[in-house]
Amino acid sequence: MATPESKASQEVKLRASDWGCKLFRNNSGALFNDQGVPVRYGLGNISKKFNAKVKSSDEIGWTPVMVTPEMVGKSIPVFTAFENKTSKFKIKESYREGSRESAQLKFINIVKSANGIAAFTRSADDVDHTLKEYIRWLTSTS
Repeated sequence: MATPESKASQEVKLRASDWGCKLFRNNSGALFNDQGVPVRYGLGNISKKFNAKVKSSDEIGWTPVMVTPEMVGKSIPVFTAFENKTSKFKIKESYREGSRESAQLKFINIVKSANGIAAFTRSADDVDHTLKEYIRWLTSTS
């Protein structure tokens, strides 16, 4: 039986694929090797302390964007990160400091500040909204 988040994850990946996004699951955590030393895995999972402040998204990849004729007409990959949540998850501008969601939002904001695409996603509608807003921003004259 699929969990609510795995159901949302599947819907997000399918819709993102319709947009041409190439996304890969970004599992993150730590395991111990044979010598008992922790081995961290997942994008940006540098240390326990850092991971408590910034957590990379569930889906990592790129979205192809066609550059306008003024920019030689080539398609370029735009870094894309979607943090999948259940349909009941409330997307807010901020979360309690120290919470998992606060750390995830920091990663989303890092990607967006570099003109990448990133968002909390609960459904295909969130994917559509995020990508339409990105295209609107990209094609705006201001």
